[in-house]
Amino acid sequence: MDNLYREHILDHYHHPRNKGTLENADISCELDNPVCGDVVRLDVRLEDGRVSEARFDGRGCVISMASASMLTEEIRGKTVEELKALRDED
Repeated sequence: MDNLYREHILDHYHHPRNKGTLENADISCELDNPVCGDVVRLDVRLEDGRVSEARFDGRGCVISMASASMLTEEIRGKTVEELKALRDED
């Protein structure tokens, strides 16, 4: 099972989904980790109150880049309220 998770993470790292920026994004945020140097920017476009498109850009370790890639897929179609309710364990 661990190997399956590892493969999934490495796939998102080597073949990131939705990498890049969105011009005229409705929501944008950039976070950094000063300890390790990771920087991730997330851009979101909303349509009818739901995420219609999400992109990320940045630099960092395998885990942070793969996580950002997975996040852009996970949030598509969600409302802003659903985004606010996301937690680390999700």
